[in-house]
Amino acid sequence: MATHLPKAAPPLTSTVRHAVYREIDPSEGLKDAATGLSVLVTGSGRGVGRSEALAFAEAGAQKVVITSRSEEELREVRESLGNLGKGCEVVMVACDLTDPASVDNLFKEAGDVDVLVNNAGYLEPCVPIRDSNPDDWMRTQRINIDGTFLATRAFLRSAASKGWLDSASDKKLCVINTSSIGSAGTRPGFSGGKSQINRFTEFLHFEEPSVRTFAMHPGGVMTKLARDSMPPDTHGLLNDSPDLAAGFAVWLATQSDADFLRGRYVSANFDVSELLAKKGEIVQNNLLWTRVVGQEQVMPNTSQVHIA
Repeated sequence: MATHLPKAAPPLTSTVRHAVYREIDPSEGLKDAATGLSVLVTGSGRGVGRSEALAFAEAGAQKVVITSRSEEELREVRESLGNLGKGCEVVMVACDLTDPASVDNLFKEAGDVDVLVNNAGYLEPCVPIRDSNPDDWMRTQRINIDGTFLATRAFLRSAASKGWLDSASDKKLCVINTSSIGSAGTRPGFSGGKSQINRFTEFLHFEEPSVRTFAMHPGGVMTKLARDSMPPDTHGLLNDSPDLAAGFAVWLATQSDADFLRGRYVSANFDVSELLAKKGEIVQNNLLWTRVVGQEQVMPNTSQVHIA
């Protein structure tokens, strides 16, 4: 008997982006958009995280905090940030994001942080559940879920201690959680995926109305992690530039036009001009939430609720 596997939904925008373009380019459309911001990017030693750190600096960030387990990789990123010549303060902290004490130390060393980009991740080899290695599967959860939770918790506690979460505060805070297009589908072999990231983002959105928060698919990027863990038949889909996700992250973090997407899953492949044109449709039809079909929540209109 043939097995009919589910297919992914078509892209939300007719234009599918694969590389940075003017509207989200930190040196063009988003020039100086991050001025005055202090940004912390986890997993910033290479790949998408490295590009995100560079993009925020290019867009005028006052400070960029880079962190991963590898000090060698971080030193290269620190040098690249310095070579931009933007005068951005760079703080480099090696951190184990699955260790609460290490994460607390990260935020102690980081100082003030306005924008947290939870980019660090791991992907176990793509195999059915019965053939999976428990250590690999649970490592995926520890890094993707525990790491995002611990960094976000520390970010919120730091902000709360300064009064930044109070309704009277004019501080502009943002958390971007790295999700995946895989969270929206059910492909066998990816049981350890990132659907929980989407739900965690939704909880954060409704618990902390003063924090702009998004779950972002960075596109299909041929990182070392993807090359080692993604099935060979998917490698042809990994043709997106890490600069795409970097520019999209800067756009989310700095543009009030993106507020209607708060709490939702979004993809860096979505063209932002077309996305803005679809605002009414997205809000009215409660699109881009993670849900149980048939038991959907009635979401409040985000053009009226939780917008700073």
